[in-house]
Amino acid sequence: MLTSLKGRFLNVSKISLLSPTSEEETVKTTPTIALNAGGEILSHFQEQWAELHNLNEENAANAAKLADQINVLHSKTSTEHANIIEMIQILNSTPTINKSIENCFQQIKDLQESFVKIEKGILDLEDVVERVELEKRKVEHKYQLALYKEKKIAYFEKIRSELAAKHSEMVTEKESKQRKVLEERQQAFQEAFNSDLATFKSLGTIPKIEKNTLQSSALLEEIQLDLDPQDLETFLNSK
Repeated sequence: MLTSLKGRFLNVSKISLLSPTSEEETVKTTPTIALNAGGEILSHFQEQWAELHNLNEENAANAAKLADQINVLHSKTSTEHANIIEMIQILNSTPTINKSIENCFQQIKDLQESFVKIEKGILDLEDVVERVELEKRKVEHKYQLALYKEKKIAYFEKIRSELAAKHSEMVTEKESKQRKVLEERQQAFQEAFNSDLATFKSLGTIPKIEKNTLQSSALLEEIQLDLDPQDLETFLNSK
């Protein structure tokens, strides 16, 4: 538009310079021609055109800035509109939120009760574990005591067997010595009896028996005589 306006101004100035009026045709007697006629007007319009051009560019820049601001404002208003809609929805759903909060509180209360029960169960479980451990220790101690008792019984049984064997050996040895002494005494008394019996048969009297102080401790029940029944009966019949 400014370009076409500028072109019109130039055409007008050319026409005014090249096409003189009728009055100017009558005055051809003047020899001088004004070549700068209309230059100030042209310069004035050129300055206005430059000013309009600058204003147009400034307006275009301001329009671009304004468009950016409008876009930012539109974005903010859209966001605020969405927030307002969301807030309205939240306000509309307030009863549901209150119900959900009450359910959450109830669930928290139930969880607290469950925690209390679980804690009590854990304490009971710890008591049970302690009792089980104590019973295990008691069983282990009983087992160790039984092993110790068996070892001691086996040791005492071994000692008893050794002592019994030693005692039996000593008794056997003592009995063997006593039996040997008794056999020797029995043999001595048998020989004396036979000698006295022979003397009685030949002389009719029994010789006086001299006491032997060494054998004074002999008991009557310890003396065993080996008698012949026929000799005794012959002795009795001879009387």
